[in-house]
Amino acid sequence: MHYLAIASLAAVIVTADDQASLGPQDTSQWLQRDDNGDWLFDNGHYLLRFARRHGYSGVEVRNLQGSGQRLDQYWSPELTFSPMCRFFDNVSFMDTQGGEIQGYLTHYNSFVTATATETDGWPTLVLKGSLQRRNDGAQGCVEFEKTLVFRESHYDATLSVRTPAASDFWYAHVWFDVNDEWCTRYANSAGDVMALRRGLADAEEAQLTLRSIRELDRGYGVWLSVSGPREEILIALPQPAELGALPYAGVTIFDGPDEADPQHDSHQSHECMALAMIGAGLSQPAPLEPNEVTLHYSVHFVATRDFHTLYDGD
Repeated sequence: MHYLAIASLAAVIVTADDQASLGPQDTSQWLQRDDNGDWLFDNGHYLLRFARRHGYSGVEVRNLQGSGQRLDQYWSPELTFSPMCRFFDNVSFMDTQGGEIQGYLTHYNSFVTATATETDGWPTLVLKGSLQRRNDGAQGCVEFEKTLVFRESHYDATLSVRTPAASDFWYAHVWFDVNDEWCTRYANSAGDVMALRRGLADAEEAQLTLRSIRELDRGYGVWLSVSGPREEILIALPQPAELGALPYAGVTIFDGPDEADPQHDSHQSHECMALAMIGAGLSQPAPLEPNEVTLHYSVHFVATRDFHTLYDGD
């Protein structure tokens, strides 16, 4: 495995162990509801806004221990080329009728509720409801519940989805879309390392980057990440067997297309990591088997240092 990938995973493991021993700190102000109904998490280490308008999908992602800049790829409707590829931690199912999604830029998803609570002293946000149809914004048939437990430098998620029996899907993903203006590298636990170039497509066909859980599980955890000079977002599967039991599951990354392409608008190139319950690239759509699935994942916000900072002491 690439040295930086090992270092990243080690940092995540140390952080988790430290938090377990220290226990919760004063977390009372970490999660707040805005006047517009959004939920905003900010504990001084990382910041995430969960947009009520978009089924509480994530926008305004910041690592405050890194650069503090926006890492997400959310653009207003007049600036974006694709309404669905704008959100962080966004559930999406594609069927033969156009699919259903949690957050879609041009729709208002009123079919999801969000309730704040606590889990062993840690702030928790529980989302419940339905995806919405992408073609008309109506309530979809896929039901989901997502519980997010916020810790000092990461959050733990439990996602349960239920689809109608005998429904076929081209893919079923959880998307983590980020802005390619900051990230320069993709890596995963299968040993893949790919340079990411600003404004250019490095993985325009997501099905070509699909890795199964078997390929990813090499004895030191299952994870994928994007990173830049000052920060890294790493998504880990603490119980990879949950996805491994599904016949078409794995992880992918999408990047593209090129912004220089005259057929597209600006702001189109972006990195989108995905947890795939059904991976893209099937010759025929397939059912989610079983049609009720629960999986766990953790999203870590790691501060990194470049070579100059590490060795010149600047």
